[in-house]
Amino acid sequence: MKRVSTVLTLVMVLGGCGHLSQSVPVARTALGASPFDAQAFSASGASTRRAVIRLKGVNVPQALRRQDAGSPKVVAKIGPLRTLVIDAGAPGKLDAVLKSLQGDREVVYAAPTNLVVAEKVVDDPKVGEQYALGVTRAFEGWDIEWGKAETVVAIVDSGVDMRHPDLAGKIVPTSYNVLDRNNNPADDHGHGTHCAGIATAIANNQTGVAGVAPGCGLMAVKVLDTKGRGDDASIAEGIVYAVDNGADVISMSLGLYKRSQVIEDALQYALNKDVVLVASAGNNNALNDPKTAPHLPSTHPGVIEVAATDAKDAKASFSNFGKTVSVAAPGVAILSTLPTYPIGRATQGYGPMSGTSMAAPFVAGLAGLVRSHFPQLRQAEVKARIEASADDLGETGFDQRFGYGRVNVAKALSAVGVQQRR
Repeated sequence: MKRVSTVLTLVMVLGGCGHLSQSVPVARTALGASPFDAQAFSASGASTRRAVIRLKGVNVPQALRRQDAGSPKVVAKIGPLRTLVIDAGAPGKLDAVLKSLQGDREVVYAAPTNLVVAEKVVDDPKVGEQYALGVTRAFEGWDIEWGKAETVVAIVDSGVDMRHPDLAGKIVPTSYNVLDRNNNPADDHGHGTHCAGIATAIANNQTGVAGVAPGCGLMAVKVLDTKGRGDDASIAEGIVYAVDNGADVISMSLGLYKRSQVIEDALQYALNKDVVLVASAGNNNALNDPKTAPHLPSTHPGVIEVAATDAKDAKASFSNFGKTVSVAAPGVAILSTLPTYPIGRATQGYGPMSGTSMAAPFVAGLAGLVRSHFPQLRQAEVKARIEASADDLGETGFDQRFGYGRVNVAKALSAVGVQQRR
């Protein structure tokens, strides 16, 4: 069930004049019209039109007595507080009105109203064990964007448990098994299900965990077998299949430590079709270099290569590094979904894993949120926004361990434009 967030104004509107002895007309709104406009707030939450004015006594500033067309209108009175609520009209007028009122000797304070949002409740019982959501400010990000079902994140991996209670309701019918060439990409390894949960597990369903993009659609594309193995041709076919069947983001937690023309062709095909590509950096604590030490898909130009961090924002000991790293994300002891049937693992349903394999779907989920909230952005712009909004770690600016930093979900979704760093 999708979260419902209730938005409230900071002020309570009372109809009576209370202690204000001087008559101040209150502007009337059209029948049925709401006095609250959620769009009339800046990125910091301050209203661009409305303000609260507290008076010292019973005298009302002359500016609020005027009734000409360009004057600010009193839209409410809070009598016991000697406070008025005004609407300046056009957003550009409020600053001048406030400057005038703040200098008036009859005024205690004059300030914009502020946006207040009901506290969200995420009822997934294991969400408290998902430290990555807190570190990256995902809970705050969900107040901005929950993810849209039509924005599809494809997990090109070992498949997905198609009946998992935290995943089944969001899996798109175009999911595919490249190895068996059918529409049943059941996971017989576990890796793909774990990655899928990190990216898109359903939230607020009173079950298990929550994914970074709980509202986005999930496409399972099976390219790895029961032991987590595949070849570059199958992987390339899976990438192309995902592109041709509606994926907006593709997550690839797999690696080939050599060049492969077929994979590179598939990656470029996806980029040319405006699909965001996210890939793990690898787990050998080794230097990645697109020429001398390639790691595909991650070192291909245009791919968001993701390194791994731990709960303390330190580099994960196993994480690869290099000049192609875009960003980092939590990848140590990450709790997520696992197949609900026996596949040789000790745990079923849910469990922790570590690796850049866990960091990549986290960023893929974030890319799904960005594409949902900013549908006009092209794939390169999504990549740039995720990089530019990351929290800088390590050396100041870009470095080869963290890229541009550990991702920040709330900042990436902020309405304020982020400056491109590349």
